[in-house]
Amino acid sequence: MILTLVCALVVTSCWAQETMSDSTRQPKEFKNYGACIMRNDSIVGINENECFAMHSVMKFPQALYVADYLSRKGLDLDDTIVVDKADLMQDTWSPMLERFEGKKAFSYAELLELSLGQSDNNASELLFKFCGEANGRSSESHPSLLEDGRVVTDEGEAKAVEKYMRKLGFHDIHVRMTEEQMHKNPAKAIENSSTPAEMVRLFDWFYHHKDDNHYLTFIWKAMADCSTGLKRIPAAIPTDARIVHKTGTGFPIPEGLQDMNDAGIILMPDGSHAIIAVFTTHSPSEATIAIIAKQLLDGTLPTKR
Repeated sequence: MILTLVCALVVTSCWAQETMSDSTRQPKEFKNYGACIMRNDSIVGINENECFAMHSVMKFPQALYVADYLSRKGLDLDDTIVVDKADLMQDTWSPMLERFEGKKAFSYAELLELSLGQSDNNASELLFKFCGEANGRSSESHPSLLEDGRVVTDEGEAKAVEKYMRKLGFHDIHVRMTEEQMHKNPAKAIENSSTPAEMVRLFDWFYHHKDDNHYLTFIWKAMADCSTGLKRIPAAIPTDARIVHKTGTGFPIPEGLQDMNDAGIILMPDGSHAIIAVFTTHSPSEATIAIIAKQLLDGTLPTKR
């Protein structure tokens, strides 16, 4: 009987270890999440080099491109574009729709604040349209190839953001779809993808370049004032810490699950900082991100280097 009990305990122990290992390793065909943290130039995480749909986290690299575009074109943040409400997407997340009827002039600063701070999809789409390298060209232009051989169907909007990422040295951030294109075909959202590790590196670049010009400084402030995702990474940080971040949320599936993302820079009370990216697939709630972020900060998340 004693021998039987010992064998049972051994089998149970082995089963538990295998189950725990499986849950932290995530099978290749199904990745619940990818997450990582950067401290002192060192990155640790789980599935940190796997690609996930960015969703509205894409608005962060887009904003960096817009800053470069405005600088190159000699445009100021106070310069305006005239927007006709009838031309905007009506059935999408867009707080700006409540601000006006008919036509209204919006500054680039207002559009960036809406896109980054409130994750406004129409604001992002307008930045695509007015800051594309082929401004004014029809989105029905001929397909083209990017340097890595993948096809992009828009000549001057989403492609321009990805080209700028390549210029900065980031090769695992892909921006192939505008907000309008994703709105028409939600399955295309995966075309705008990033690895958690590459997004963390982009935020690290931003941390070191935020004071290079007033465009980047403005983006920093807009993301520090972000009002979305307060139950995500912000819920996991110390009380006196601050965060500069961007969230993303996918289209819901019938089971009520959604992709949910958050990535940003945590400014600690002692003057140090940490950079975290959490990308989830079919997450049940925002709390999932907060739990993962807290484990990253505490060093308790099972990670692979």
